[in-house]
Amino acid sequence: MSSTKRKREPTQADDGGLAELELLSSVEYDRTHIDTLLEAYTVQTSAKDAPVDSGKPPILHCCPRAYEDDFLREAVGNERPCGRDKSCEGLKLHGTTGFVLREFTYPGTPHEEHRAMCLICRRLEISKAFFKSETGDTDTYPVMHLSDHYNLVDVPGEYDIRDCIVSGKKYTGLQLPVVLHVRSAYSCHTKDGVKHLSQSRMRCPGTGDTLEQGPFLGRRAALALGKQAARSEKCHPEV
Repeated sequence: MSSTKRKREPTQADDGGLAELELLSSVEYDRTHIDTLLEAYTVQTSAKDAPVDSGKPPILHCCPRAYEDDFLREAVGNERPCGRDKSCEGLKLHGTTGFVLREFTYPGTPHEEHRAMCLICRRLEISKAFFKSETGDTDTYPVMHLSDHYNLVDVPGEYDIRDCIVSGKKYTGLQLPVVLHVRSAYSCHTKDGVKHLSQSRMRCPGTGDTLEQGPFLGRRAALALGKQAARSEKCHPEV
């Protein structure tokens, strides 16, 4: 006996699920960065034992210090603020009055439909991903990269390698140096009515900056190492 198939009517749960999907689709986030991570993850899981390496190096944007300095201010005119709005890292800095920074874009790239993160929010996410990979037990595959940009180091007017992070003996997703985000490395000032951040506690090669003028956490680490070395010499003097 054949039975007539009845058309399935939408239920209340279906409507709720549709509403939830519509809500999620309206959420703003840095789609370019997330899509890059998802693409890298897909490549990694496409093979049984190891990811498929296309042999093509990732496209990395070189961001000089002067270029980044122009993004360490609030948005003006047609510029857009950080996509994180009230959760912007610019509001959480130490020892200075913070504000929401303008969104950060790479040189020569057009604006995305959805607002991107500001420079220091991006630095924060890169730093968090770096240390997670650095302290993890699993290996990071060469096709995976945590940052689409890199910074120049040990060049006059650029950054000091001591203020940056980069893969060492273990590959952690950073092929080239990127500035480490430290909340105490910035100071705030106003210029022509616009709020700016200055990387005043970031060392700058060629200007005579010393170790003591680095970010607060860097100074604390250097002092701790110095005291530890002094105690070691006192307890175990050379014969």
